[in-house]
Amino acid sequence: MNYLKKKKKIYVHEPTIFGDNSKENIKTLEIAFKQRQKQMIEGILSQIIIGNWFGWEDLKTGHYSGLDCLKKDMSIIMEVKNKYNTCNSSSEKALLDKLSKYKKENPKTRCIWAIVNPKPNCKKLHEKIIYNDVEIEKIKGKELFNLVLSIGNINYSCRIIDIIKNYISKY
Repeated sequence: MNYLKKKKKIYVHEPTIFGDNSKENIKTLEIAFKQRQKQMIEGILSQIIIGNWFGWEDLKTGHYSGLDCLKKDMSIIMEVKNKYNTCNSSSEKALLDKLSKYKKENPKTRCIWAIVNPKPNCKKLHEKIIYNDVEIEKIKGKELFNLVLSIGNINYSCRIIDIIKNYISKY
C-alpha cells in the first residue's frame, strides 16, 4: 500500500472575493480538504483490495477494456467507483459503454458496475441493467464485498473491511 506512504498534500487557502476568508472558515476548509483526501484513498484502496484478492487482478491503467478489476477465471470484470454519486450522466454513459462493449465481446463474463459506498439507507444493493442490449449488474456496498471476498463458503468481507478501517483511521 505504497499509496498511503506518499506525502500528503498540504492545504493552501486561496482567498476569494466573495468567500469567507476568516480563520475559522479556513480551518473548516482545511479539515474538508483532508477528509476529501481520505475519501479518495478509500476509492483507490477498494480497487487495490478487489484486484489483489485471491483469484482477482487489478487491471490498473492501460488495460484495453478500460475497466478496473478482473476475476482471473474471466467470470467477472468490473468498474469500481467509490461513491454512488461519482458518475455524472456523461461519465455514467462512458462506464456503461465500456461494460457493454466488454459483455458483447465476452458474453459469459459478468460485467459489474461496482459501487463501494452506496447512498445511505440504500436497500437495493444488487440490480440488473439492460444497456445496449446486454445485461450489466450494479452491485453496491457489502453485497459487492461479499461477492469478491468470499472463498468457497467462507466470507472474509467483514474481517477485511475491519482491517482496512483500522488502517485508514491511522492515516
